[in-house]
Order: sequence, then C-alpha cells, then structure tokens
Amino acid sequence: MNKLTKIFILVGILASIFVLLTFRRNKPKEKINTSSLTENKNQANEDSSFSENLRKRNYESSSIEIENTLSNSEPYSSYIFSYISDDLKIYGRMNMPNSGGPFPVVILNHGYFNQSSFQSGDGTQTMADILARNGYLTLASDYRGFGKSENDSQGSRGHNPNYSIDVLNLIASVKNLDKADPNKIGIWGHSMGGEVSIRTAEVTDKVKAIVLWAPTSANPSENAAFYGRGRHGSLPSPSQTREEISPNNDLRYITAPVSLHQGLADTEVNPAWSKELNEALQKENKQVEYFEYPGQDHNFSNLGWDIISKRTTEFFDRYLK
Repeated sequence: MNKLTKIFILVGILASIFVLLTFRRNKPKEKINTSSLTENKNQANEDSSFSENLRKRNYESSSIEIENTLSNSEPYSSYIFSYISDDLKIYGRMNMPNSGGPFPVVILNHGYFNQSSFQSGDGTQTMADILARNGYLTLASDYRGFGKSENDSQGSRGHNPNYSIDVLNLIASVKNLDKADPNKIGIWGHSMGGEVSIRTAEVTDKVKAIVLWAPTSANPSENAAFYGRGRHGSLPSPSQTREEISPNNDLRYITAPVSLHQGLADTEVNPAWSKELNEALQKENKQVEYFEYPGQDHNFSNLGWDIISKRTTEFFDRYLK
C-alpha cells in the first residue's frame, strides 16, 4: 500500500467519525411524557388523607335561624333550626335551657337512617333531652340530604364522610347563638354519628370533649364488608373506599378526651371496632375511657340508659363545666 492510499484511508476514517459525532449532537431529544407526571401529581393529591384535606378548609360561620318552635316549657325549649353549610341549607333540632346562660354546647351526631323517613331529632333526641335538663344547649344537625336539608350534587347516602363538613360548619356557627358558650363545645355520636364525630374532632380543636356510643368502623373497607350493599344505603363510591378517608389514620390530631361505650351483644356494629379504637387512641397517648356493656344491643335497650346516660353527662360536666 503506497503512501497516498494510506492518506485517503485516514481521511475517510476521520470524515466518518465527524459525521457520526455531528448526528448524535443534533439528534432530536426524546420527548418526556408530561401527562404521566401530571397524572401522578394529581393521584398524589387525591391520595392525601381526607382529614388532612378537611384541615386545610375554612369553615364558614352562618346565622343559626329558628325555623319552628316545637315546645316552650320548663326547663328547656325545643326548636327546629337551620344554618348554611357548603351553600346548602341544613336543618336540625336544638334544645335550649330557658333560664341563665351562656350554656356549654353539645353537638349530637345521629347514626344511619333512611333519608326518606328521617325527621329532625331522630337518633339524638333522648340524649339531647337529658343533657338539656342538665344545663346544656344541644344542637343536632340533620346532615345534607336528611329531612328537609338540601342535598349535594353527589347524592348523600350511606356513610358519607362529607357529613362531618356539616358538623364543622355548625361548630363554626355556634358563636352566633347568644346563649351558647363557643369555648365549651362537646360532641356526642352514636353508630355512624360516632364515625362522624371522630372525623370532626380530628379537624378542629374547638371540641373539648367527645362521647362515642357504639361507633361504626372508621375504616371504610370494614364498613363495606360488614354491611354489604343495600343494608345501610349504597356503598361509598370508589374514591371514598380508599383507606385515605379513614379517620383512624389521623387520630393523632384529636386533642379532646374521649369516652367510648360499646354493647357486647351489638349486631348493628362489630363490638371489636370499639376495642380497636380504644387501643388505637391509647397508642396515640390520647385521654380515653372505655366501657363495655355485656348483653347490651346497639341501642343499649336493656340498660334503661340509666348508667350510660349518667356516665355521659358526668363526662361532659367534667370537661365542659
């Protein structure tokens, strides 16, 4: 091979290398699929806990309007009232002691009822009467979709976590009642109302005492499995069945003492749920007292309510008076 041929070969090799490097430098960059990143970001937002999202909200104070007087006799008067929650007109029942004030307030949260037959005060009025006789102003929200209360666009049925929003807006409105002491607010909840009460107490520190009677599970999956389709209305929508809406995930936010009561012959809720809740609250170092009632059903029917109502009233007296 002569010298000239070697030169041509070397030039060819260098030219090939130059072309290859130029192509790689100017090669179009692969496009990143930003839609998948957006989807992941949205998914992360959706997966944040329901209670965390509630804590970020503002709860609007509205006037509490007397719609109808039910009774006006000693020692307290009863009224149907209304207030605004998420631009919905919500109704409820109020008992107000006739003399003195301002009074400590107990907000009562009812359990599951068929919405078509529900009337204000169902599921709460017996305990509300007892508390009013002992100097408490009581407020029981019907929640959205119950009784005459306006419904949201999603159709409120079954165990709807949005019921706690109606309770939180009611708490924000307590200050507008002349005879109410907004610094002394307790909540009481039975069955599904217990679940509503837990979620409410995780969002606001305005609640100073919590009483739970036979609460349903704070775990949506357990409720769905226990009740099955149709027993307590429709099951929650797919987005609501995620564990992220379970208030058991956010018990650390509860600041008020808890009084928990469970009948061991209860067939409407699983008695194990209250035991588990008691253990979870203790694990979070919360102040909790726990009572079991052997042979008692979901409504403590065989107890005559003497013991449980006395314990409930004394608990509120301890922390609200």
